Amino acid sequence: MPESQEIVWHVLTHEHKEHSTDWYWAVGLVTLVGAALSIYFGNLLLAMILVIGAGSIMTLKIRGPREHQVKVDGKGLTLDGTVYPWKSVHSFWINLDESRGGPCIYITTTSLLMPRITVPLDSAEHGGQVREYMKRYTLEEEQWPHFGERLAEIVGL
Repeated sequence: MPESQEIVWHVLTHEHKEHSTDWYWAVGLVTLVGAALSIYFGNLLLAMILVIGAGSIMTLKIRGPREHQVKVDGKGLTLDGTVYPWKSVHSFWINLDESRGGPCIYITTTSLLMPRITVPLDSAEHGGQVREYMKRYTLEEEQWPHFGERLAEIVGL
C-alpha cells in the first residue's frame, strides 16, 4: 500500500436508544436525591457535579447521536479533524464481536485526557482492512471494553 493511502468512514457517536419519560424522571429524581444528600452532608461541589452531569446526559440523550468522520492514514488516526499521531498511539485492538454493538477499534493512547478511544467500524470486512493498515504503524494488543463502557451500556447511555 502506498504511504499516501487512507481509509475513511463515517460513524455515529453512539447507538441511539429511545427512553421513556419514566427514564428521564428516574434520572432526575436520583440526581435530586443525590444532590440533596450531598448538600445535607456539606458537600456542595458533589451536588453541583451531580446536577451538571445529569443535565449533560439528558441533553445528549434528547439530542441524539452525531455523525463523525474517521480517517486512518500515514499521519495517524483522525476523528473529526482531531489527529492522534501514531507516536501517541500505544496500541490498538479490532473487536469484531457483533453482539456488543458491532465491530469497533479500541485504541490506547499516551494522552492523559483521552487514554482510551473506542471507534465503531462499518463492518467486519472493513475491520480487517483497518487492522492490516494500523499494524504497520503501531502495536496490536488485545483489549476489551472498560467497566465504564459496560456500565453505560447497561444503564442505556
